[in-house]
Amino acid sequence: MNGYIRNAAIILLAALLVLPAAASAAEQRDAVLDNAPLHELRTFAGSGELGESDGTRRTAEFRLPASVAVDAEGRIVVADTGNQMIRTIADGEVRTAAGMLIGFNDYGYPSAGYADGPADEAAFDAPSGVAVDRRGRIIVADAGNHAIRAISPDGKVTTIAGTGILGLTDGSASQANFYYPMDVAVSPSGVIYVADTLNHVIRKIENGRVTTLNAMSERAAEIFPGVVEPTGDFRDGALSEALFNEPSGLALDAQGNLYVADTGNQRIRYIDLKAGTVTTVAGGGELPKDAMYVEGGYADGKAGDARFNAPRGIDVTPDGGLLIADSLNHVIRYLKDGVVTTVAGVPYESGKWDGVSRYAYLSVPTDVQSIEDGAFLIADGGNNRIRIVRPYEAPAGLEGSAIEIVHNRKVLESDAEPVAVDGTTFVPVRVISEELGYAVEYGADGITTLKQDDAWYRIREGSKTVESSSGSLELPQAPFYRAGRLYLPVRFFAEELDLDVQWLSGVRAVLIRDKQTELQY
Repeated sequence: MNGYIRNAAIILLAALLVLPAAASAAEQRDAVLDNAPLHELRTFAGSGELGESDGTRRTAEFRLPASVAVDAEGRIVVADTGNQMIRTIADGEVRTAAGMLIGFNDYGYPSAGYADGPADEAAFDAPSGVAVDRRGRIIVADAGNHAIRAISPDGKVTTIAGTGILGLTDGSASQANFYYPMDVAVSPSGVIYVADTLNHVIRKIENGRVTTLNAMSERAAEIFPGVVEPTGDFRDGALSEALFNEPSGLALDAQGNLYVADTGNQRIRYIDLKAGTVTTVAGGGELPKDAMYVEGGYADGKAGDARFNAPRGIDVTPDGGLLIADSLNHVIRYLKDGVVTTVAGVPYESGKWDGVSRYAYLSVPTDVQSIEDGAFLIADGGNNRIRIVRPYEAPAGLEGSAIEIVHNRKVLESDAEPVAVDGTTFVPVRVISEELGYAVEYGADGITTLKQDDAWYRIREGSKTVESSSGSLELPQAPFYRAGRLYLPVRFFAEELDLDVQWLSGVRAVLIRDKQTELQY
């Protein structure tokens, strides 16, 4: 097996080796700041340490979690790929729902196996995608076993399709063959769709039979001189003739049609099952003759101009948009009304910081799951954590009768409120500076100094020029005194002190947030 998606370990290594040049990352991020929602990214579960221990959300360990889903009881289901287990998160606890620790292989990872039966005696091999059906079963794309498995509510694991031997055979589910299936989606009527990744096809399991929906690729690429490998291909059009390249993510929309993360083609495709057609709804790029994949990239904007780098898990949101785990760009993207935007993570940057969603860091995110109130979960594979993105909630008690200053979720006490002058918001210097740990000194010469450790700023009323320990800077408007208070443009704090500044119109408050924070559960 070759390419992006042989197993979770390889795709993590690829993240270190296949990154595009980062020269335009800041430009791409800044282009959407003015319209970015006030979301925040936090750690939901996982200590970050490689391990298999259950426990509280904070202490439990994961190993390359690849997929997340939510069952009818509100439990979060996790395909913990590197641990060969299915885990659940509920009531603040992480528990193993199925899979057993057989031992460890030569690389120090839990050994794979293949066994049905009671959940604590069952064995998996790189379980990579999970979904929940109408009967409450957890459906698992057991990639390394080339099979689709099910965990019943009473804790029994069964194989519902596949023989454990790789291949591409339709027919009776017990006799059908798959080749590293990485994701599943289940319709309300119980039909199971499978991203049969290394067969480059989408399969359907219905009434005990497996059917292949699209054409099989006949393409091959010479990846090294004299070394030719079969690979996927690309073609839109009639479903029966359409071609995919390592599809690895599936999501059903409200019409019962199927979105596909076509990973090797760097595209999001759409299967209209009634019409029997496949179209590209986002992404693009050419598939070179002797290359296995379209080259990855990063670009927000119109869907046809957007670029991805190994898009993986996807999920349809209640408003009809599509969340996309853009794994090797280390970000979460959002497709709505023909436009792609980045909603979490910093393009090209891998890390583990929590904080404002567009400044917080992810590491090879492989799946997303929309939940209540506009929030969504992320399988943050490279960080061995499950993360959550939620809309910002303003602190209680803001009535909007006067302009308030809020730092993260703390309302700052002040006898002088912010003011707006010619479209620029000014805030009292002392209130914010002291909250941020700066000492404020007023000099007899009319110069106000902000100091913190070795950093300092000297501000003069009426002057747009501010002297600092790192040089001089120009403000959009000059500071001024009012009612004995020195006022400074709020953008100074955003640009110089690296804070996120937003206006909360509903409660008439200036919101100042730390862009990045320590991990918060």
